[in-house]
Amino acid sequence: MIFTMNGTTALVTPGARTIGDALAELDERAEAMGSIIVEVAVDGRALSPDELAEASARDAAGEGTVDLVAEPAADLKSRGLETLLDLVRAASEAAASGDAESLDAARGAWGSYSRAFGGLFSAEEASFIDAFGQQLDGDAGSPGIPRIAESMSAFFGERLAELRDPSAAMMAAARVFDAIRDDLSEVPVRLQTGKDAEAMRTMVVAVELINKTVRIMPEYVRTAVTVPTEVDGTAMPEFYGALNGVLRELAQAFENKDGVLIGDLAEYEIRPRLESFYSAVRSAAGAP
Repeated sequence: MIFTMNGTTALVTPGARTIGDALAELDERAEAMGSIIVEVAVDGRALSPDELAEASARDAAGEGTVDLVAEPAADLKSRGLETLLDLVRAASEAAASGDAESLDAARGAWGSYSRAFGGLFSAEEASFIDAFGQQLDGDAGSPGIPRIAESMSAFFGERLAELRDPSAAMMAAARVFDAIRDDLSEVPVRLQTGKDAEAMRTMVVAVELINKTVRIMPEYVRTAVTVPTEVDGTAMPEFYGALNGVLRELAQAFENKDGVLIGDLAEYEIRPRLESFYSAVRSAAGAP
């Protein structure tokens, strides 16, 4: 078999005995490049999922061609998010107007969408999608549908903006850090003086900010003109590894309700690490 991906010949290891073995190898390569295989054609004919399962058992050394089409995962997810936001808007309008027929159509469209695009989403995102589907399957007159639709639109609208312009999203994250920088240093004092709620709000924002930064990073690295390769002399992979270690320690501190450790991590670990990171991001972009 001759394998191609996006029109370019793709060599597979001799150990690939079946088409399925070769596809698994090529799928890993595509994923490593931030892409997803969206179509498989054997001998010039695109296969359905059922046909692909049958073709996967064929001998990879036989005669014929296997042509793959791969797309950047970010592009595919962007289209998926645009469709999701359209469906949420339509379902919300149908529920608000009490139009049972339109709401039934929205349920059908949502079910088809969830089956087609479910694999694109993280566990957190999938939980929002599942919650909306459950709400949609409930009482047609439920006021909960427009309410959760509003939350969905804000949540997934932010995700879509990150994919469309990861550099702008990273700079927005840097500005959020600017807003909480001093608060992170105040966390220990606030925890010691009974202002736990204020301290916890700061920590929640900090953790969400780190999650957002990690989420943006792959597309930021892929699309930005210049990106930092190190932070304060530490290579980016090692920097991220150390930051993940801090987050694990923070999670343990929360579990143990260790306010002293939470405060120390906020002031002496999280603040300086984020400050160095966003400084490197701004420097790479030539921003002040």
